This record gives sequence, C-alpha cells and structure tokens, in this order.
Amino acid sequence: MRKYNLVIGKGIKLTVLAIGLLVMVNCKKEEVKPTECPTPIVVVPDPTSVTDIDGNVYPVLKICGKLWMTENLRTTRYNDSVIIPTNLTDPAWNATTSGAYSVYNSTVVTNTTAFGKLYNWFAASSGKLAPTGWHVATEAEWVALVNCLGGTSVAGGKMKSTSSLWNAPNTGADNSSGFSALPGGYRSNSGLYALIGNSCYFWGSDERNTTQGEYIVLDNNFASAAFNGATKQFGYAIRCVKD
Repeated sequence: MRKYNLVIGKGIKLTVLAIGLLVMVNCKKEEVKPTECPTPIVVVPDPTSVTDIDGNVYPVLKICGKLWMTENLRTTRYNDSVIIPTNLTDPAWNATTSGAYSVYNSTVVTNTTAFGKLYNWFAASSGKLAPTGWHVATEAEWVALVNCLGGTSVAGGKMKSTSSLWNAPNTGADNSSGFSALPGGYRSNSGLYALIGNSCYFWGSDERNTTQGEYIVLDNNFASAAFNGATKQFGYAIRCVKD
C-alpha cells in the first residue's frame, strides 16, 4: 500500500491511499483436440487371373466395367470339390438332368487346353461351377457386354480372337475387347459334336423355359453376336464373371 499527498487548492491537502489491485485473469487452458485424420481408403487392384478348384489359372480382364475370364472354363469339379460327371454315352448325355461335361470328340489334350470343357446347362446353372467369388455369366451380363461393344451386329467381331484356330473368313474379328473367344463348337443333346473351328457357344446361367437355357453364339462367317435358347442337355463353353 502506498500513501500519496495531493494538493487540491490553497491550504487543502488530500491524502490518498493507493491500494494495489491484483487482477486475476482466469485463463482456461483450451483443450487441444487430436488431429482428425480421415479413414484411409484402401485401393485393391483388380485381379489379373483367377484359379479354379483344379488349379487351372485363367487370365482376367475388365471389359465394359466387369471382370471376365478371357479363357473358357476347364474345371472337372464344382467349387465344393464334388466331381462333375463326364464320359457319358450319347443316350446317357441325352437323358441326364444333372450337371455333366464333355470334351469335344473326347480329344482331351488338344481340345481342353484350347477350348475348355463343354458343360450342359444343369452344370452351368448349378451355382457351384465357377471359382469361389465368381459366377457363370448371366444372360443380362452377356446382353450388357454385347451392347457395350456396339450391339449385336458388330460385337462378335470385337469378341472373337484372331487366332488361326478360327476357320476363314473369321469375319470382323479384331478381338478389340480382349475377350478372346475361340471356336470350340458344341455337343448336341443327342451327343453329336459339331462346328469346332467355326463357332463358339456360351451358356448363360438363366433358364429360357422348362426345357431350354439361354446362350450366345459367335460365328466365323459373321461379325455379329446372336442370342437364342437351346435344350439343356447341349454342351457349351462357359465364361465366368467376378461377383
């Protein structure tokens, strides 16, 4: 405390006591929040191959937004390890209502490697034929692919390989999509093998009616792709799409 004498006027003196004032400022420490970081986005690259339960490895390519196998399926087993029946006689092939497969003219080494197996529709629609995480292409996926590639009049040429396995003239073939279709022919419901070198037939997993499944065909004489239905006992190639 300090004393001050102030002279205000003649003969007047005012004594003032100055009291030091202590001003307390309550400073609240501001809470420091940890830096908030966004959850990192993990980008998983698209696969470049897929392996079936038999150990067969298939190249994979993104075509029109979908991941497709670019080779025909060759597995001898469903993805639950159950063996798919094969080597059926013509009458047994015609009569079966269960999944089965054939190899064109039973020439295993030559035709399996290039063209894959020929599965009936019962195998194609089983839900167990494709590798885990994949499925047999549906009719809707085939239609979407063909539309994306310019429509039925030209899509076949963009899907067909330029390989010499195709018989001339292989009209319109440039394989610009990378789909790499090869002319594996088919096995009919009567057991007849036909059109290897000329055509490739692929099942869709969809049923057209009680006796037929949906399929797509590419032909050496046309740049087009065509859709139709066939008796479920026919043997056609299979392409798979990632789930």
